[in-house]
Amino acid sequence: MTKDRILEVSIDLFSQFGYDGVSIRQIAGEVGIRESSIYNHYQNKQAILKAILDYYVEEMVSDEIPIEQASLNLDEGFDYFYNAGCEAFLTKLNEEKMMKITRLMLIESYHNDDVRNFLKSAIIEAPVNGWMELFDLMKEKNMIESDSDVRQLSESFFYYGMFLLYEHFIINYPEDDGKFYNEFMEKTKKHARIIFDSVKKEGHDADKT
Repeated sequence: MTKDRILEVSIDLFSQFGYDGVSIRQIAGEVGIRESSIYNHYQNKQAILKAILDYYVEEMVSDEIPIEQASLNLDEGFDYFYNAGCEAFLTKLNEEKMMKITRLMLIESYHNDDVRNFLKSAIIEAPVNGWMELFDLMKEKNMIESDSDVRQLSESFFYYGMFLLYEHFIINYPEDDGKFYNEFMEKTKKHARIIFDSVKKEGHDADKT
């Protein structure tokens, strides 16, 4: 479909040249349609960007573990949830399209208010809140110390992964995506284990995987 092709081309161009560095005319030329035809599908360039961001969050959150399910399966151990969530995230991220959108988001967050707000609410705050719910459940089941600061724990878990994304897509770009993909889970899992062990209830076997 032409609308899908417009989105694909826009993702490719935005990730290469930045949002401000790409025109509607350039998008239309790459798609092979007239510039005016773009407006049959998207009101303007900003609407294309919004569609890209909506697609990203829809794809990334589709495999999240519901908190109700977590409550029933916490006895499987912390690693069960971390591995499941990380593998689902990496499976999506390893898709070329998602790699491009991730880099686009990180680049544009510096000067594009819409992207920055999206990054803060959908990509940072929502996952951190999800981890807080999980840590609260762990408190209830006496898996972690009752005085644990669940927000600090959640942010410490999540922010390290965000740093690795920033390092890969911005600082070390262009870097081999395959190498990053293989190392991401190993690094974040070690980081998560160090933090979790610091608050784990003594005598509780939280790692059954």
